[in-house]
Amino acid sequence: MKNILLFFICIPLLIQSQNNKEKPKLVVGIVVDQMRFDYIQRFWDDFSDEGFKKLINQGHFFRNTRFGYVPTYTGPGHASIFTGTTPSMHGIIANNWYDKNTEELIYCAGDGSTHTICNCENNVNDVLSEDGKMSPKHMLTTTIGDEIKLFNSNSKVIGISLKDRGAILSAGHSANAAYWMDKHGEWITSSYYMQNLPQWLVEYQSKISVSKYLKGNWSYKDMFNHSLDSILINDGAGGIKVTPMGNTILKDLALEIIKNEKLGQKEDIDMLTISFSSTDYIGHKYGPHAHEIKDTYIKLDKDISELLKHIDKNNSIVFLTADHGVVSEPHELITRKIPAGYFDKKEMIKSLNEYLNKRFIDKNMITPKSWIKNFSNLQVFLDHELIAQSSFSLRDFQETCAEFILNIDGVKNTFTRYQMMNTSQYSSSTRTLIQNGFNPKRSGDVIIVLQTGWISNSWQKGGTTHGSSYSYDTHVPLIFWGGVIAKGQTDRLVNIRDIAPTISTILGISYPNGCTGNPLPELTQWRK
Repeated sequence: MKNILLFFICIPLLIQSQNNKEKPKLVVGIVVDQMRFDYIQRFWDDFSDEGFKKLINQGHFFRNTRFGYVPTYTGPGHASIFTGTTPSMHGIIANNWYDKNTEELIYCAGDGSTHTICNCENNVNDVLSEDGKMSPKHMLTTTIGDEIKLFNSNSKVIGISLKDRGAILSAGHSANAAYWMDKHGEWITSSYYMQNLPQWLVEYQSKISVSKYLKGNWSYKDMFNHSLDSILINDGAGGIKVTPMGNTILKDLALEIIKNEKLGQKEDIDMLTISFSSTDYIGHKYGPHAHEIKDTYIKLDKDISELLKHIDKNNSIVFLTADHGVVSEPHELITRKIPAGYFDKKEMIKSLNEYLNKRFIDKNMITPKSWIKNFSNLQVFLDHELIAQSSFSLRDFQETCAEFILNIDGVKNTFTRYQMMNTSQYSSSTRTLIQNGFNPKRSGDVIIVLQTGWISNSWQKGGTTHGSSYSYDTHVPLIFWGGVIAKGQTDRLVNIRDIAPTISTILGISYPNGCTGNPLPELTQWRK
């Protein structure tokens, strides 16, 4: 009888022990800036067995993962991945947006109340530079990292990227640190996080420099040949960002952080977010079909391989995704007889304002007026004060603008602020994406949707961009890897905002407080 009683006492303890053992001690969230889904298949034969292939073959690959909003930019992408919601909730509607109250552009990670923290205290100009005046204050909801810190204040949460917004918006409000690269190729942070760089980082930077990485040539099978030495001379240390070596120097920093901060080596859950930015810089410059982009991903595969060697799979969970994709260069599409083009925003603003002056003839306003305050992120911001002085309603102006713009070449659709605020929920996919990206306090009066293959004419001299609701911008890879992750591949539609609640469920912590995603059952069934 005693043995039976002991058995029943031990069983719950055994189960609890197994669950504790299974719960990861380190979460590594990897974002590859501008990685389209198709890159996995296109470059598969050139990948090693220890990088992307290892993640996919040993982990769970979600092949139909989409962003559920527009615009698809870096700031909103990182915020959405780690908050589990959309810009309508977390507030990061773009990289920059127009503030209707101050009539200024707001940078998504900007914070003028902070200052730069760097290994440059003897150089006043560096300390006072704008590079470090950053924080997550514009993000309105919590991240996975914030919830980890609320769960256990002893946990460490650190974000890194070549871009400030990639590091900051991933790590969250309560992070121990976020590091990014300044224009001199140095790792810096903000006074939001600390007053001095940790000693290990100071020592690390004294031993290593960008010049170590920018040596010789960047070549690929005799297809191109870029002199890295020339890049360093012409562009300075910041030029590393537009080479694959930018990802390598970031990987090396990640390994130093894991070692010196002892991440995942205690009972508390730690988190490291890594945003590889060079892929975006190179993609913008050369386009998605360039030999340079292929070589960049081959080299990134090696960096990921090296990173995985230093992560204990049984004690960790790694997820890899992207913040957005990218469109093919319109020039290339046109040469292949595929519909595409360049949208002239300056001509649109000029012609629209002229039309508004003709359409809204008012006895109180004899002279022509400038009805448009700002145009950014394909959104028109009208002068509400001026309109209030007229005999016409704001809705009249919004609808007139929307109808006029709809007739311009390259425009597929338009939506008004009134529509966004007075329609509870759209059923069509495009309208839903627009609504999910709309924030009443930060969005404009008229939202423009361009045709597939169309981008701003600011890219007409070369390069390409992203931001649309189309698959080339919204379809990204999503891979989970770790001891608690069931191997497999899933083709059903999943949303990028499902990442945060999935990680939260596995860790046994609260969802981020604005989360609108759902945990992925393919990964959370182990907890039953």
